[in-house]
Amino acid sequence: MQKPSYTTSKQALWISSAMAWTVILVLAIGAAMNGQAVEFGTVAVPSMVFLIAAMLGIHRGFGSMDMRAMRHVPEPGDRP
Repeated sequence: MQKPSYTTSKQALWISSAMAWTVILVLAIGAAMNGQAVEFGTVAVPSMVFLIAAMLGIHRGFGSMDMRAMRHVPEPGDRP
């Protein structure tokens, strides 16, 4: 069995993560400029960081399940 390549999903994960951190940075700057950094920092930042970490965890968890399922797929021409 050939090891699968996950370049597209890895690229999508990195791009999504970079964009999420960019959003956090832009919103943090906006909150600091409006004098609401404390309110923003106590609620929004932990929630957004948790979502980024959850996305990575879900990707890694289900990716391993895909690999396990692929191992049990019979090759073409095998008898059932």
